[in-house]
Amino acid sequence: MNFSSYLERIKPGETVLIEHTSISPHPLLFYEIGSSVGWDNLLVIDILDSTLPILRRLRLSGREVPENEIARIKAGGTSLWGKLVIEVNPHKDPGIFMSRFVSNVLNYYRRHKNVTTIIVNPERIIPLQDNRPSFVLYLTNVAAEFLGNTDRKTFYFVNYELAHRGYLALLEEIFTRVLRVEDGSVEILKSLNLEEEGTRLQLE
Repeated sequence: MNFSSYLERIKPGETVLIEHTSISPHPLLFYEIGSSVGWDNLLVIDILDSTLPILRRLRLSGREVPENEIARIKAGGTSLWGKLVIEVNPHKDPGIFMSRFVSNVLNYYRRHKNVTTIIVNPERIIPLQDNRPSFVLYLTNVAAEFLGNTDRKTFYFVNYELAHRGYLALLEEIFTRVLRVEDGSVEILKSLNLEEEGTRLQLE
């Protein structure tokens, strides 16, 4: 089975963790998700311009992404691509930053149904808060609150080589599926369907 076909098995309300490295072909997964659900049904939460290298890599490989059709929550960074929903500053007090972020995401889900959300490299926020364990738990608890909300599906793209180990472990524990991009394929590490675990999906 390829990754594109596997996307049809993911139900509304699920949150999927996609673990990747700096050199893995994870931009292809971003492309397949957007192509599958429709770019205008996508909400990208862009942490510190982390999506920009993905978009550039896709463009240079000949895959066109209609950037102006994609709704975007900008958390830091300077790039101007996409339809800006809201801009939040991750360098500010974490309570203020997270409160504003959560309220705007919930408001977006109230106004838009059947949304697919992609969060790109949330692990990059943790060093801004000095890797505090309390912030790691807070960030994870916020992610857990959205589980089961059938107005959305969510995909977290996390660089597992750089991520805070505790944060990664907590995400693996609470999310419905865990996929790891390696060697040109995607291994299913965790699934609601136990028989899928350990199998590999082809990217193309």
